[in-house]
Amino acid sequence: MASHDFFCVNIPSKFDGLNFPSWKVKMTLFFKCLRFRVAQAVTKEYIEPHGDEDTWSEATASDYEANTKA
Repeated sequence: MASHDFFCVNIPSKFDGLNFPSWKVKMTLFFKCLRFRVAQAVTKEYIEPHGDEDTWSEATASDYEANTKA
């Protein structure tokens, strides 16, 4: 296996301009390894939470964390 074919979940795969479908799968898996909500955060519109962080619901805090990781 060539070193450029190696995929590590700690480091995202760099897109070299070739074989986009393969790179897309690798990036999707990378985001899912971080957390499933991170993968979702990449595909949906980001809505910034309002108010102080102490007043956010668990769902809002989880969405915010997923967006910052994405």
